Amino acid sequence: WKLLFNRWTAKLVPSGLWTRLKLYKALGLCGKYDCIVSFMEGWSVAVHSKLRSRARRNVTWVHIDMLANHYSSGFFKNEAAETEAYDRMDEIVFVSEQAREAFFKLFAREYPARVIYNLIEKDDIIRKSSESCPVEKRRKYVLCNVGRLAPQKRQDRLIRVVARLWHDYGLDVEAWIVGEGELEADLRRLAKDLKVDDRVVFCGFQTNPYPLIKNADIFVLTSDAEGLPVVVSEALCLGKPIVATRITGPTELLAEDAGLLTSMDEKEIALKIKALLDDCALRSHYEAMARRRSEIFCPDKSIEQIYAVISGENS
Repeated sequence: WKLLFNRWTAKLVPSGLWTRLKLYKALGLCGKYDCIVSFMEGWSVAVHSKLRSRARRNVTWVHIDMLANHYSSGFFKNEAAETEAYDRMDEIVFVSEQAREAFFKLFAREYPARVIYNLIEKDDIIRKSSESCPVEKRRKYVLCNVGRLAPQKRQDRLIRVVARLWHDYGLDVEAWIVGEGELEADLRRLAKDLKVDDRVVFCGFQTNPYPLIKNADIFVLTSDAEGLPVVVSEALCLGKPIVATRITGPTELLAEDAGLLTSMDEKEIALKIKALLDDCALRSHYEAMARRRSEIFCPDKSIEQIYAVISGENS
């Protein structure tokens, strides 16, 4: 609703006034800063571009493949206004190489940029995963998905995959869908229509989703677009076999045979999952490969990179 609210008000309230009201609420009327960071596309960078004169350095983050999902355009009057906002930044930070490539293709120009992976605290994730799991396993196999219940995440695709695995292949499987969002009622209705409502568990928002990921057999990401999905990084840290759509983010994270990539076709997704469920040795292989791949996450290195971008070092 926040996205709709901002898009609606942007058309009714003069952009300069609306921006200033939000800026003053967040940062106060006065102030000079060493660095201002807008950590999101859309409204954040739109606001930031109006504030840039208050800082010695201005940096913005891009978290998504904007070529595949240019949702941020709704926060600007036109494409030129969005381009101008990025023109005002000293540097743009991308969460993946593929997100950077997509951005440059979309805007057809080069900007000072670097890639910094999301900060993943591997040891903390592993520790928290040992806490009690809030959901009891009811079926032989459990698939887990974590994310907002929003169009981009396509949990409807996962529900159809569960129906196919059960009705067509007879696999005793259930899905734990962790998250909340505007599509929950539609997703519940879909599960009921496909006669798998007893095999799809809506777990709601969880402050600690790691026990759910740990206790699942496979982590499944069915999104249409991502930047560098944190949930895939977390599943790697927990040594989970992963099946993910072949989009920006997962293709980078699951390099070196760290997981299985698939098209967005539900039959192909189902067959990839079936192959893992039918072969214990194959699941063990991808568990080991996930743990090995998770070695790329180093909190100290990520912090050093963030400090460097704030200070402008090596820019």
